[in-house]
Amino acid sequence: MTPERWQRVEEIFQGTVDLPETERPSALANACAGDLELQRETTSLLEAHEAAVDFLEESALELDADVLIREGDERRAGIRIAHYEILERLGSGGMGEVYLARDERLARLVALKILPTYFVSEAERLRRFQTEARAASALNHANILTVYEVGESHDTHFIATEYIEGETIRDLIAGDHLTLGETLDIVSQLLNGLSAAHAAGIVHRDIKPENVMRRKDGTVKILDFGIAKLIEDSASELSALTSRVTGRTELGAVLGTIAYISPEQARGLPVDERTDIWSVGVVLYEVLAGQRPFSGATNADTIVSILERTPAPLFGDEPKVRALARLPRIVSKALSKDVDERYQTVADMLADLETVKREISAASRTKRSRVTADTTVTNARELTRGVSPLRNAFSIAAIAVIAILVIAGVILYRRSASRVADAPLPTTYAQMNEAQRLRFISEQEQRVSSMMGERPVKLNDEALRAIKAVVDRYVTPSQPGAPSLAETYARAPAYIPVIAKEFNARRIPIIIGVYLPMIESAYTPCYENEAGAKGLFQFLPTTAEQYGVARADMCDVNKMAPAAAHYIADRMAELGDDSQSMTLVLLSYNRGANSVLDNLRMLRETDANYERNFWTLFANRDKLDPGFRRESAYYVPAFFAAAIIGENPQAFGLNTPPLSNIANPARE
Repeated sequence: MTPERWQRVEEIFQGTVDLPETERPSALANACAGDLELQRETTSLLEAHEAAVDFLEESALELDADVLIREGDERRAGIRIAHYEILERLGSGGMGEVYLARDERLARLVALKILPTYFVSEAERLRRFQTEARAASALNHANILTVYEVGESHDTHFIATEYIEGETIRDLIAGDHLTLGETLDIVSQLLNGLSAAHAAGIVHRDIKPENVMRRKDGTVKILDFGIAKLIEDSASELSALTSRVTGRTELGAVLGTIAYISPEQARGLPVDERTDIWSVGVVLYEVLAGQRPFSGATNADTIVSILERTPAPLFGDEPKVRALARLPRIVSKALSKDVDERYQTVADMLADLETVKREISAASRTKRSRVTADTTVTNARELTRGVSPLRNAFSIAAIAVIAILVIAGVILYRRSASRVADAPLPTTYAQMNEAQRLRFISEQEQRVSSMMGERPVKLNDEALRAIKAVVDRYVTPSQPGAPSLAETYARAPAYIPVIAKEFNARRIPIIIGVYLPMIESAYTPCYENEAGAKGLFQFLPTTAEQYGVARADMCDVNKMAPAAAHYIADRMAELGDDSQSMTLVLLSYNRGANSVLDNLRMLRETDANYERNFWTLFANRDKLDPGFRRESAYYVPAFFAAAIIGENPQAFGLNTPPLSNIANPARE
């Protein structure tokens, strides 16, 4: 369809869309003047408009993908846009078409969002597309779709993002078998992603089940920042963005999908992060109740419902099951029509949800409890009806007496044990006994984990002993004539400023950049192993070339540091960036991201207590391949051991400050 033809379709559409349905056929026939193909195309557009009841910000002109790309879509398969080869079409929306493509430069699959050529001439639409790119590319978080590239090739504007295999929340709702644990985990991850966006000054404004996807490994991703608003936008920019006319109706500042927009969005008022909190509340209500809290026969009815009506109680009457009692209050607060009474930050809402998760976890350990993390949402609705509390006063008294006796015994025991446990540790690692060394490793592992990101995991005794075993080997090297620990760590300070610059630029925890060379090359910039890996970060030549470093330059730290940072950033985009995910990123440096993901998927299917981190793989290493058991299982413990030593130089007789302080001089 040529631009001129499309313009004619649009003119006729605008002239007939607001007419009563009975008057449309004659008006359409007159306007098309015998051009049956023109009449068919416009009719198809009108039908799409009627079907698009969930969208107020976009007209049918933007939503009918069959009309928009009927000709171009078939031609796109197999063609190349920049260094991307299009494989197949994934979907469409008002902001453009989305294709599965292969990045020929990095040999990976991507989702390629393309703005149709004949839309580029519309300045407002192009600006909206660029706003999406600017908003999304500014974010780097495990729960936000990762943007690889924003570009233009032969007048084709595109955004390349990670390709996600999984299900949207809409798909999961349709399946109607989400457990309470899964529901709360999904919403918690959603809030974590929004927290990062809000911290960067970005409000999504279109949170809905279609824009939240759960990958096969359980990671939740927020999609489509197409109508994201930069909080710091000036009033004039906001006005330009939100003042649009569709058909004959002035829509003002209403952007978003009607059933999920906040009251302030519906009124066309300025919005902030609290509008996303409202939308999360709507999504959570819909998952738990099986229906939307606000709906109507028409868009206008839905808006009235949002502005004036109170949704039906989430579980009917107030739940008598304690583990569920907080949920209706959380949803009610998120859906407060007064923004000042709503949760003010996603952190506040997340804290309340975490309380519910803990209560459900505690309930699941009580045999009498009928609510567990595995309880389906459908069953949870039933459990809130007719559950009577324990009323036997004698039983309560007996339980109380037993509890007091147990607590008293525990207190007496802990008082004696704490005198030993709380005693100051010796100054050096060599002076510590076995129990003290394990305590030291436990404390320092938590410190290192917190430097790697949010959500550090508390390790069990087996994992701590694995780290301790590597520390002990570092302290007492078995090879005669090998460099001492002090000599090895003394090599690092010369290279850390270069590493810190590149890793900070890509927002990678600096502790990764500081200690990765320690376990890869012991800070020997031109070391080459038997497999041909070379340099401070031990890249294979093919990998180095892939990241822009020639074989002749692999000993140049100034070139290898940015390549290593780029490589780690790519793995973070695939695996996540919180503390637990960073253990997987480290493992992928040794093993490859695809192998890590395959192992996680396998364990998730067989382990009811699955947690998405390296330590889950370590605990289940006997189920994995011999290569993992022989080498990879001890790669991450080696990293922690190197970091614990380097961050505690006095305990190990080193003559350097903590190496992370060199990377961040302000910490000195």
